[in-house]
Amino acid sequence: MANTTVFFPGYSAGENAYMDIDKVCSPYGTKAVVISDEISINATKKYLDEATKDGIVKVEYILFPGEASFEAAEELQQNESVKNADMVFCLGGGKAIDTGKLVAHNLNKPYFTFPTIASTCACNSALGIYYYPTHEFRTFFRVDRPPVHIFISTKVIAEAPASFLWAGIGDGMSKETEVKFSARGREDELTLEEQAGVALSGCCTEPLLKYGIQAMEDCRNNRASKAIEEVALDIFINTGMVSNMVDSAKYNTSLAHAFFNASTTLHQIEARHKHGEVVAYGTLVLLVLDKQYEKLERFFAFYKGMELPTKLADIEITVEELDPVLELAVKRYDMDVVPYEITPAMIKDAILELEEYNKKMSV
Repeated sequence: MANTTVFFPGYSAGENAYMDIDKVCSPYGTKAVVISDEISINATKKYLDEATKDGIVKVEYILFPGEASFEAAEELQQNESVKNADMVFCLGGGKAIDTGKLVAHNLNKPYFTFPTIASTCACNSALGIYYYPTHEFRTFFRVDRPPVHIFISTKVIAEAPASFLWAGIGDGMSKETEVKFSARGREDELTLEEQAGVALSGCCTEPLLKYGIQAMEDCRNNRASKAIEEVALDIFINTGMVSNMVDSAKYNTSLAHAFFNASTTLHQIEARHKHGEVVAYGTLVLLVLDKQYEKLERFFAFYKGMELPTKLADIEITVEELDPVLELAVKRYDMDVVPYEITPAMIKDAILELEEYNKKMSV
């Protein structure tokens, strides 16, 4: 039998999480290069500089070119500071972090993540989402291992625009539904690690339902709180660990992500709508398609309280634009493992049924 090697990241969470940098990172060297965008650097530099000013680990900031692409990673890998660094600090949102982890992977350097927004589980997952420089979805790629450690500053998360937390909650709402749907009927094929990942996916929904609305209020008021921490840990740790434990090509995503990835071909999605926002809508479509009406009712009520999208108009897509998007969605690898055949016509019927459900619930 072949050997199996599994890596799990550690994490520090709290208002002063960055103060653990020396304790966690100094065994790996003294020179860290921070790969990030200008907005994220401006939002966190004072906290990072304070945490490292008298420490062993010194940081240098390198601007991320703007899109999570193979081309961006290649450009960064030519930077002398990146080449000479002992470790990579991936700072920012999903795209900056995914770019940094790919750079670290290609240069065989340890990497640490510093999420500045709670919009995805990118800071925990070894899986990255990559786009063409034109911003259209390209592919998924899994690096050799997840980060060594995640530094979760609830102060930074609370000070970020609430729209990112909103999108992260929307993305997190898909995890249990998609993972359990993909794994259905394949229980005998799951490894022990994958069984644990599927089971853990069942812990991803309830914290969002319990703390989501309060976390949004606290974020709008830039207030680090228990609700912010619970939601951030759920998005980063619970959903991220599921991504690390299940086979990402089989069980980690399904129709909700396939719909988003296909919809990036529409200008209005790339220009005005966030990943988690569209994935949240796709999750409702999956619940309708799979006739999980009890869960649909619960999710729908929560979405209304959160102002997450529940109908096509909320994401600026018309029925007339659907056919090419759905034809592309069923070809995405997110749909390779499903418990039964799903056709574009089935997805369209579910979308139209969801449109009628919206009308019924608004009466």
